[in-house]
Amino acid sequence: MKQKQSADEKEILLLLKQDREEAIRRIQSWYGSCLASVARGILRNEQDAEECVNDVLMQLWNHSLSAEITNLKAYLLKTTRNQAITFLRSQQRKKRGGGITTVSYEELSDCLPDQRVGFSENEDEALRMKLNSFLDSLPKEKRLIFLKRYWRSYTVSEIAEQLGRNERYVTNQLYAMRQKLKRHLDGKDE
Repeated sequence: MKQKQSADEKEILLLLKQDREEAIRRIQSWYGSCLASVARGILRNEQDAEECVNDVLMQLWNHSLSAEITNLKAYLLKTTRNQAITFLRSQQRKKRGGGITTVSYEELSDCLPDQRVGFSENEDEALRMKLNSFLDSLPKEKRLIFLKRYWRSYTVSEIAEQLGRNERYVTNQLYAMRQKLKRHLDGKDE
């Protein structure tokens, strides 16, 4: 299901297609802090987060004529998240060490389809809908735990501290939610 674009988003996309820098200024003004927050959550470094957001905006500028964007904010958030993860993996390879983001995605690897296999747009949309329905089925605290771990890449100890819970509780909740997600995606809900 495609979301309807706002008049402001349509105007920005039109400005992009016309190669007008005003589009980037508006994007920075409207979405900059949100994009920086996503990048900071993954990279844990202000300078790297700023560089990541700038890379995303540069990519958007360079590919604006070929991009078919139906929801600008969602596109920017997803691109920023992916760019931050790519940047983090690159940094980790340089350091030869592992980090929280790698660990958190490895935790989900048994639940999600193999990302190396190409999906059609319909399959992508079906997976997105299943993930959204899974998240909608969770109570608020569990949904927060899941999103903080797998979207924002918080550590278990950070989540526990923010929620006033102990780490064992958070770890157990994450394990149970991964099992539930796997059943949900396999169509074997209880």
